[in-house]
Amino acid sequence: MTDRLTGVRGLVVEPAPPLFPDHPDACFVIHTASNRRLPATWVSTEAAQQFVAAVRDMADWTDANVTGTAALAQVIDEHDGTWDVYGVPRLPTPPYVPTPAEIADLLAGALDVLALNGWCQGEAFDTVDYDVDQEDEEGLAPDQCRVGARGAIHVAAEGHPSPPEAYESSVLASAATAALTETLGVADVTVWNDAAGRTVDELHAAVTRTVDRLRAMGR
Repeated sequence: MTDRLTGVRGLVVEPAPPLFPDHPDACFVIHTASNRRLPATWVSTEAAQQFVAAVRDMADWTDANVTGTAALAQVIDEHDGTWDVYGVPRLPTPPYVPTPAEIADLLAGALDVLALNGWCQGEAFDTVDYDVDQEDEEGLAPDQCRVGARGAIHVAAEGHPSPPEAYESSVLASAATAALTETLGVADVTVWNDAAGRTVDELHAAVTRTVDRLRAMGR
């Protein structure tokens, strides 16, 4: 993405960080006066420019205090957006259906993460699924800490065991989690991961079966 100009003082379009590998053209609309994202992500520069065109006359965007107005919430809603619980406007993940091969490759990557980082149980809550004590006591970055099944998938997909607060999980990570859930025949991968007596070998075997099944679908 090279075109960051919007024609509106106070608004620019910038590439999103590599949290959405399934959407390499994802970007932010940045309100430069407050350094705040307006919609958290857009699928492309073109989509972001359409949003900017819709809001350009709604406010003096050079003012740092205009990003949370009801009028802005309304225009985001009209563009099929939502507000998350943190008050930051966010668009739904753009339509994208990963292929079985893409999901298999991601799960194979999750196995690599488990082998490198190590496995943990009982650390999952909300979107967190990694050993936070290891982070605090050893000073490791979250993507280097021991992870549960869901955390390993997120590290492989997004470079972090927990999706940032303003984002939903990537479509690819969600698809991989769903595929593993189907293999296990359970309702929740995290509950299965944290069950008493569970072993990392069982997790490796389940992920491997899922990878084999998905790759067979692509033949």
